[in-house]
Amino acid sequence: MAAPEILLTEEQRLEFTQIPQNISEWEIAKHYTFTDRDMEIINRHRRDYNRLGFAVQLCCLRNPGWPLSSDGRIPVMVLNYIADQLHADPVEFEQYAQRENTRFEHLQELRDEYGYRNYADADSDYLFEYLTPFAMENDDARMLIRLAIVELNQRVSYGQAKTSVG
Repeated sequence: MAAPEILLTEEQRLEFTQIPQNISEWEIAKHYTFTDRDMEIINRHRRDYNRLGFAVQLCCLRNPGWPLSSDGRIPVMVLNYIADQLHADPVEFEQYAQRENTRFEHLQELRDEYGYRNYADADSDYLFEYLTPFAMENDDARMLIRLAIVELNQRVSYGQAKTSVG
C-alpha cells in the first residue's frame, strides 16, 4: 500500500491549527471578544485559572477552529486580551488543566453550550462534493482548506452544528 501524499508542510499545517504569533490587534478584538452570554458561561467557573483556561478553549474553538492544543501555546497578546476581559492575571493560565481531565471536561461543556461537535464522515462527504468543482480548477491544497473552513463556518451561521476537530 502506498504511503499517503503529504499535502501540507508542518509550517502550513500550523497556519490552520494555531493562533499566529503575529496576529493583529484588530484580529484579536474580532475573534476573541466575549459576549455577555460568553461571560455568563465563563464565570460559572470558580477559580481564575479555570475561567481563563475555559475562555481560551472557547477562543481556540472559534478561531482557528480547533481545541486547545496540549502544548497550550497562546500568543501573549491574545492571552493578555482574554485575561483582561476576565479581570484575571494571564499568569493564571499556567495552572490551567493541572488535573488531567479538566481540559476535556471543559471541552465537553463548550460542546454542550455552543453546539460544537467533532468532524465526522458526513462532513468529509459534504466537503468532497462541495470542493470538487474548485479542485478541478485549482489544486492548491491551502486554498481548498480555506474554502472548506469558510464553508463550514457559513453552515454554522445558518444554524447547523459547529464542527471542530478534537
